[in-house]
Amino acid sequence: MTTLKINHPQTKKYHSEVVKALTAIGNPAFGKAVQQDRGSKLKHLGIKFPALRRRVKQGFSFYKLPEEQVLEVWDALWKTSPYGDVLFAALEYYLPIVKKQVPKKLWPVVKGWAPRIDNWCHSDGLSAIYSRVLESNQKEVYPQLVEWNQAEGEWLRRMSLVSLIHYSGKNAVFMPLKKVLPLVTNCLDDERYYVQTAVGWVLREMRQVYQSEVIKYLQTHAGRLSAPAFSRAVERLNAKELARLRELRRATK
Repeated sequence: MTTLKINHPQTKKYHSEVVKALTAIGNPAFGKAVQQDRGSKLKHLGIKFPALRRRVKQGFSFYKLPEEQVLEVWDALWKTSPYGDVLFAALEYYLPIVKKQVPKKLWPVVKGWAPRIDNWCHSDGLSAIYSRVLESNQKEVYPQLVEWNQAEGEWLRRMSLVSLIHYSGKNAVFMPLKKVLPLVTNCLDDERYYVQTAVGWVLREMRQVYQSEVIKYLQTHAGRLSAPAFSRAVERLNAKELARLRELRRATK
């Protein structure tokens, strides 16, 4: 089936519909505080995530369109909306879908969403989708993560790491260590905070599956790891091993 292109008047109509619905459940003062806290250039309407999820699930008029056109609408809104909450709505629409099954035509579209990211919350939300697409299609997705990992942008680098894991907990780790550690190592000297916290988080989660290998990695790079990366990497580590790593870190700093 050939997708019918959504034209500008339609995009404008759908955007107005979504913004109107989200504004109705928002809090302008909270939105301003969120925007300032995240350092985002996008306007925020001030919506708590549970309320946003309910509204997205409730639906919009374009949900009646074929799947490919729904994606086309969300793509247009993602790339043009000045509201961060509209981007969050797109993420909340697709996250439940990719947890069940990744649409075949999703990746070519959503990989183009990365350049719009300007804060950690959108970054991690998009990474949650990327991780599901990565698991289903490593051949196409992993090389893109490697490319982003070598880019200069803070958020591209963070996404290249966070996308390697399904958030936290059981079944979070699905990638082999040999594909994860080179991306982590490439970011060890990146001094930006949100890259460093991603480094530590990935190491912590990978440790749950590759305990001895990650401990060895932490020992090897103890003096090179930043404080934010180290503190996250050693979370939930037993006291004896933690003391050993701290001593090694002091000795190699």
